[in-house]
Amino acid sequence: MHLIGELDSPPISVGLPIYDLGTGMWAVQGILAALCEREHTGLGRLVECSLLETVIGFSSWSSAQWLADHEEPTRQGSRHRQNAPYQRMQTKDGYLMVGAAGEAVWARCAKALGHPEWCEDPRFATNRQRMANRNALETVMNALLTTKTTNDWVEVLEAAGVPCGPVYDYAQTFAHPQCATAGSCNTRATRNWARCCTSAPLRIGEGVRVRAVAPKLGQDNAEIFGRLGVMEAEIKEPRAEGVL
Repeated sequence: MHLIGELDSPPISVGLPIYDLGTGMWAVQGILAALCEREHTGLGRLVECSLLETVIGFSSWSSAQWLADHEEPTRQGSRHRQNAPYQRMQTKDGYLMVGAAGEAVWARCAKALGHPEWCEDPRFATNRQRMANRNALETVMNALLTTKTTNDWVEVLEAAGVPCGPVYDYAQTFAHPQCATAGSCNTRATRNWARCCTSAPLRIGEGVRVRAVAPKLGQDNAEIFGRLGVMEAEIKEPRAEGVL
């Protein structure tokens, strides 16, 4: 949270439980590594991971910067800490991420936006100068980008070979053709309702996929109690009392 938000804002949550999810991912990697080692040595391993260490591990060069020279990183909003322009920009109808890191990409970006002279401007000629004059750079770029829609600029910048992408809301995300092609959302219908879930962002052949979603509350009671030898008549009373 110390790093998230605009320069003059208080610390802000990332908006998702990223460190809970990340710690689980580290755990899986450790388990897989231990299983691989067991195949060779026959010995087991104790796999340990923590939320705190995930936070530190994900902080990458921010932690490295502090450890190297004790320079405290500051909040930068969507801005990249080492390159400009590499951040969110405003358009006529929304927002756009532009990643013009490096002089060659910056030259293509400036030309695509109709201002090749920006590359000769002493404020913007090099990345060091652009970082030092970031506010001025943002002002001139936003003044231009707000004249057209996000999709208009994506088309222009992609054609010029400039990394960019629209900032989507969830409706736009799940309507995107790539989500449909990749099967990012699974829907399973039952008699009178449907359940949806997101798919794991991992593919291991066609035979491994989500075949069902979490059941509705009490949906599988009869099947489970039946496996335990409890007859349907025996669960009528606890069902009537709201126990089941």
